[in-house]
Formats: sequence, structure tokens, C-alpha cells
Amino acid sequence: MHAPQNTFKYWLSAALALLLMITSAAVWGETEQWQTLSLAGSKLGYRHLERHTTKDEIISKETLVITLSQPGAADATTTTVLEYRESPEGAPISISKRVSSATTNHNMRAVVDTNVLHLIQNDLTGNTKDYAIPQPFYLPEGLRQVLATGAGQTSPFTYFTWNFSSQKFEQIQLIVKPYTAADQPAYAWQIQRQIMTNQARYSEIFTDSAFRPLTEISRSGGDELRIENCTYECATADFQAVTHVYRQLIASPYKISDAALRGTIRYHLLGEFSDTPPSTNEQTVTPINGGVEITVCTDCATKTSPNPELLNTYLQTNYWLASDNAIFHTTVSDVLGEKNISPAAKMRRLSHFVSRHMSSEASYSGYATALEAYHSKQGDCTEHALLLASLGRAAGIPSRVVFGLAYNNERFLGRKYVFVPHAWVQAWTGEKWQSFDSGLGGFTAGHIALGISSGEQSAVLKINEKIHTLKITSAMHIKRR
Repeated sequence: MHAPQNTFKYWLSAALALLLMITSAAVWGETEQWQTLSLAGSKLGYRHLERHTTKDEIISKETLVITLSQPGAADATTTTVLEYRESPEGAPISISKRVSSATTNHNMRAVVDTNVLHLIQNDLTGNTKDYAIPQPFYLPEGLRQVLATGAGQTSPFTYFTWNFSSQKFEQIQLIVKPYTAADQPAYAWQIQRQIMTNQARYSEIFTDSAFRPLTEISRSGGDELRIENCTYECATADFQAVTHVYRQLIASPYKISDAALRGTIRYHLLGEFSDTPPSTNEQTVTPINGGVEITVCTDCATKTSPNPELLNTYLQTNYWLASDNAIFHTTVSDVLGEKNISPAAKMRRLSHFVSRHMSSEASYSGYATALEAYHSKQGDCTEHALLLASLGRAAGIPSRVVFGLAYNNERFLGRKYVFVPHAWVQAWTGEKWQSFDSGLGGFTAGHIALGISSGEQSAVLKINEKIHTLKITSAMHIKRR
């Protein structure tokens, strides 16, 4: 049985998202640029910016390397490489992203064809998905040119960029102001950058006169995340990796008994939420002053039948849940056989398979796809959930990934009686959405759902941005009369 130990990954994913959010606006003119990364004053790693110019293209490459520590595990390093290709005039040509860690190695690529973006969903098959490009759409060099000519200095200035994690376009708003303070003579411009669809993702960028970024500041988990120009020696110097995961642990008001976990618990959660937590067949959500009241049980909420269109949504394949892959259909056939059993029984068998298939030693680096998790057998509760949801969909059972909190009575990272970030699966069994948790072995009233998705990394990032603000002030065991 796996403890819900993806706390490190949740924090790392959020930090990477913020850094890449800033990176997508980064522009530079010299051949290369080295920068150091820090969170709350502690070094995380470095960023290397390269720019190559040919007769037909300007190639901008960004390498982001982050190393973090988690108690009881080896330091984990994640490397993310973004490459942008543009014409000398700044017209977008293509974008690629590669993420690698001890357990993750996936590549994404998108090619621009006039007003259509062709997303290469699988490097092996070459399958593509097309998206109409909203305008104006800029990559780094095109954005730099617009800003440098003054066209982008009218505040606020809005444009669109592409996000591989959500596989969607994001609208960005810039507020550009001259910077004249004497304390930083190299600064010429101050840029406030915000993603319009996510008000929590905000950054401040200080550039030189050619709009090359010198310092970039954002927030992650409530702390300052900073990128600053540095020499090669400074950026790549050895450092003691620090642990940043404790901010994601939420203390329980008291120890919750096993009897209460098997029954019904009513919680009061105070803080900020990216979205209101969902009401499901296993939890009801009611707004209260400063937060929400959530009642969790195995089967006490109102049963509502989703429409066929929604159910069909949770049968579809995507980059994270490649349920149409032949290996998943073969696995489903081997695990379920020809027996005529209920969807719930099928999901229990598939959940048992995932528990046995995945390594008993959890690993926390990266955010792997379901297919990567199947082949590597490595990961934590996130990989468990993605793999189980993919198998459920391959079996014809509408399945969705739940991100939230799970209660832990045992000592976790030196703390007892805490709620930690966790992921599991809900499947439509024909009567209700029922939870299946291959990581912890079963669903209890200690599971609090904060969001539901089809496994997209952006969904967990959005939730993670606010977890540090949450506080559980009450956890009452509701006994039946």
C-alpha cells in the first residue's frame, strides 16, 4: 500500500509551471544567458537560455534544471527543455518541449501552419491534433520584436501563447512600464505578466532596453520564486538541495479514528480555492464564511445521472491517458477475461492490477503519462491514478482523475495526523461515480476531492497553487442514529 506521498511532485509541478510561465515570455539577444533560480532565498537550480540565428530561422532554446530534496529519498532532478523556432521577422514556426527525470521522459511538439497549430501527440505514431490559432499569437522572438518596436508597449497589451501541459492556448496580459529607479541601472522596463484564465499566475519581469529579461519574480506556494542573471559558474555551482514540501501538508484538527474514516466526516476547509471543490456521489459541498463545508462518505450523497455527452468525455483518449493504446486493451483483456461482471467489479480488478504492477517503492520526480507509468512501473499516486483511469477507459468504463487530499494517521515526513495531496480515480459504475484508489488500497472518508480532470497536468497545477492557503478547522464524525 502506498502512502499518498506525491507532495514533493505537487510542489515541483507548480514551481515548474510558474517558471515556464515566465519562460514563455523570456527573450534575449546574446548567444547564451545563464540564470540562477531560488525559492524563498534557497537555490533550486538554473536556467540556460540560448539563441541561434540562421538565414531562415531564429532558434530560441531554454533549459530549466531543478533539484529538490525529499526526506527519506534521493535528491530529484527534473530537466525541462523548450525550443522555439521563428522566422527572422518573428513569425512562429514550431515549438517543442522535453521533460526528463528519473521516472519521466516525454516529448511534445507543435508545428504552426498559417492559422492552425498541429500538435504532435505521439512521436512514434505521428498522430496530430489541430487547433485554430487565436490572434495575436507570439513566441519569444516575435513578442520581443513587438515590444521593442513599441507596438506592445500600449498597456495593457494582450496576446496568446501555447501551453503544452493543458494543451490549450492561454491569453496573456502585459502591463509595460519604463523603469527608472537608480538602484538598478541595467533595468529599462518593468513588465507585469498575468494569465487571464488563471488570476493566481502572475509574474513581474525586469528587462534591459532590448527587452532581454534580467530578473523575474513570481510566487509559488506563497513564497517568492526568483530568476536572476548569473554567470555560468554561479548558475551551475553545486548547492545543498532543500525540502519545500512541508507547506503542502495540512494538519488535522485531531487524530481521526479508523471508525470515523469508515463512516461519514464533515469538514470545514478555510482558505482560497482555484475552483469550488466538486460535489460528487461521495461528497457534498456547501459554502461557509471563508471557505466550504464538505461532507465525505462512501455512499451518502445524492445520486445524479450524468448526461451521455459527459460520460463520453470520460471515455476519450488524450496525451496523459492514452486509453486507445493497444497495450492497455491487451492488459484489460488479460485482467478481466471474458467474465460478465459489473463495471465496479471490473474497476476493482483493474485497481488490484495497478497496485501489483507498480513498484512498491514510490518515486516522486516528474509527471509521467499513463503509458510511461505502465512501462516504467515507477511513480506515486499520480501515476497510479493515470494508469488506472486509462485502463478503465480502455475497458469502456467512463473514468476520471481526482486530485485532492488524503488523511494519513501514520508518520509522514516526520509529521502525524496530516492531510497530504493525493490522486485517485472515480469511475461511472452505471449507478454512480465511485472512487477507486490503487495507491492507498481503498476510498475512505479521509479523501477530500478538490478537482476532477482527465489527467491533464495543468489541472493538478491549478489546485496546487492554492493548497498552501488551506486550513482544516473541523473534522466531525457524523454517526448514524
